[in-house]
Amino acid sequence: MNSKTKHILSLVTIITLIVLMVGYCIFALIYFDKPEQKIMCKQVVVCIEDSTTHRFVNTATIYDYLQKQQLYPIGKAIGIAEADQIEQSIAKLSPIKAVDCYMGYNGNLHIDLCQRCPLFRVLPNQGKSYYIDNEQRIMPVSNLFTAYTPIVTGEVSKDMAQNELYHFMNYLLADNDWATLFAEIHVDSKQNIRLTCNQGVAYVELGKLTNYAQKLEKLRAWYQQYPHKNDPKIYKQITITYDELIFCTKIENHE
Repeated sequence: MNSKTKHILSLVTIITLIVLMVGYCIFALIYFDKPEQKIMCKQVVVCIEDSTTHRFVNTATIYDYLQKQQLYPIGKAIGIAEADQIEQSIAKLSPIKAVDCYMGYNGNLHIDLCQRCPLFRVLPNQGKSYYIDNEQRIMPVSNLFTAYTPIVTGEVSKDMAQNELYHFMNYLLADNDWATLFAEIHVDSKQNIRLTCNQGVAYVELGKLTNYAQKLEKLRAWYQQYPHKNDPKIYKQITITYDELIFCTKIENHE
């Protein structure tokens, strides 16, 4: 191939590239500069993923909220921007973990929700009641629904609830024996823990939240070895605070 031919091929290549680039620019200007397509909203369809277990929000709650925020979409032209605005607004509601909002071609605005999951409820001596959810965050209580969870009472700070008590509660709930047995945790002024039982002896004194796994294994062994002594008519309390020792406090006047 001589130099003249090479020069011609180079020119053809350059011209072809220029034509392709100009063509793409024209296509982009025509296609991407089109105004966003909006659809008239005929209906709002709310889908709450975990509505059978938690009912902190319902369809009526979402409708009322959108109306108060002047975002109720029915009768309005809704596009991506409007759907995104609604999504971001609903995401601010305290019971909401995740939300997805999108417009269907049939005129339905779909709002798919997932609620936060409370792990336990805190009733402190000072301040208002609240939940700690399964992501270690504080969650306000709701007037619409009360979750069936273990309860923590007493001298409980938010820091303690989100840290030591969160990890302790996860430990209890992961064990079927303890999840079934313990209904309430009480924290006294010295940060000692007392567990209220659903059956058998009414209370278990755990002491500080240290070595609680070993303490509870010691209690499990006691239950297995002396099931007849787990009698609420004889004992009012089991103390597992001390290493290698278990104390049972008898009910007064019981022989």
